[in-house]
Amino acid sequence: MVQLFGFRKADGTRRFTSALFAVARKNAKSTLSAAILLYCECCEEEEGAQVISAATTGSQARIIFNVAKRMAEKKADLREAYGLECWANAISRVETGATFKPINAKASTQDGLNPSHVGLDEIHAHKTPDLLNVLQSAAGARRNPLWLFTTTEGYANPGPWSEIRQFATQLLEGVFGDAADHFLAIFFAVDKDDGDFDEKSWHKANPLMDVNPHLLAAIRKESIEAKAMPSKLAEFQIKRLNRPAAAANGFILLPKWTACHGAVDLEALKDVPCWGGLDLASTRDLASLRLVWRLDDKIITWGRRWVPESAVAQRTERGTVPYAGWVAGGLLEQTEGEVTDYAVIEQAILDVHERFNLQSLAFDRWNATEMVSRLVAAEVPLVEFIQGTKSYHPAMVELERAYISKRLVHDGDPVLAWCAANLVARKDVNLNMAPDKRRSADKIDDMTALLMAIGISIPVAEEKSDKKLILMTLGGS
Repeated sequence: MVQLFGFRKADGTRRFTSALFAVARKNAKSTLSAAILLYCECCEEEEGAQVISAATTGSQARIIFNVAKRMAEKKADLREAYGLECWANAISRVETGATFKPINAKASTQDGLNPSHVGLDEIHAHKTPDLLNVLQSAAGARRNPLWLFTTTEGYANPGPWSEIRQFATQLLEGVFGDAADHFLAIFFAVDKDDGDFDEKSWHKANPLMDVNPHLLAAIRKESIEAKAMPSKLAEFQIKRLNRPAAAANGFILLPKWTACHGAVDLEALKDVPCWGGLDLASTRDLASLRLVWRLDDKIITWGRRWVPESAVAQRTERGTVPYAGWVAGGLLEQTEGEVTDYAVIEQAILDVHERFNLQSLAFDRWNATEMVSRLVAAEVPLVEFIQGTKSYHPAMVELERAYISKRLVHDGDPVLAWCAANLVARKDVNLNMAPDKRRSADKIDDMTALLMAIGISIPVAEEKSDKKLILMTLGGS
């Protein structure tokens, strides 16, 4: 509550317009949501505020609403101070024209919605993002909006929770820097290395355990059953420890990745041989061009990225990746229309070829045939990079060694860090690796472009290493 309402902008509005509170079950999520939304209706002077408790079903939507209604009904002083009227399906405030109502997925399609404060309880249970999308589309230009997500972990589904969780996790790890300053994320969960049945760690997921002896007793009982019955273990992990049901392991360790932040002096590098990677996998979202230089034992990287304006609008509406902020900061380049303008990227490649000592540029033929023909005619040194473990494995091994040993140098680019955090590797029967776009949490295009650039630079690096070894041998006794 202190974080959510205590931090204010110069105009008095809240710093945080979105908030996530994730905690194990029976830790008063609904009660907290009800209090927050009721406070917003009473104390945030929003004319015609529409405070909404939203869920996929009517009964679920009424959980928060009913708690808030009961709070108002039991406190005559509260009703009198703020002019609240409690009805069967609404709490109204005459002075400002505000209402607090429960809304389900079917009702959310009706006209007249302009939500100002929305609580979505158990967001993990939403099987599709449709309800969230409808409400966000209906939201007008409210001065001080709030999107409040409360949940316990749940089983995997195509709903919005996996995206929200990934965004919040990366936010807490510092991936976005200050670009997502509007989002407050609070997780109560056991750590990855904690044992499921280590009672000393349970309080991490259950902040009310110390003041609620009944909660501790219930967890102890369920832990005994989970030990004895494997069928109960997953439910115990999810509901009582707030562990994800199943999570793909990320390829990049973000603290070590962040430690590779260093200066990238493009002017000093312009005559140093470099290699490039071009990922055009998506015409409706991110496309990436990335260069690498091998200087002494370092791998230095810099790049450019493009997104169509429609993708920026969609990401901004969803509020989970700060595309608009990245565009404003010059980290992403926005092209007009629904799809990426390849003419802009083609000119950027020609500029790179003229400016730097480009040895070769790796590309995937998918979506690039016409551009490739023109670039070949312009004598850009192109190399086709086959998309598979045979091509990617050496590059992934090289990248892993480089960033862990701090031989990689990047400029702290948050877009690259975001793609790095999303990257998941797949392995073939011989344990060779390649990026897994299907299992990765979100876009990884900047990382695949980096891997392609590293991949085509490896033979040159190995040749230099062999020559150095020969010289050392000749110089030996």
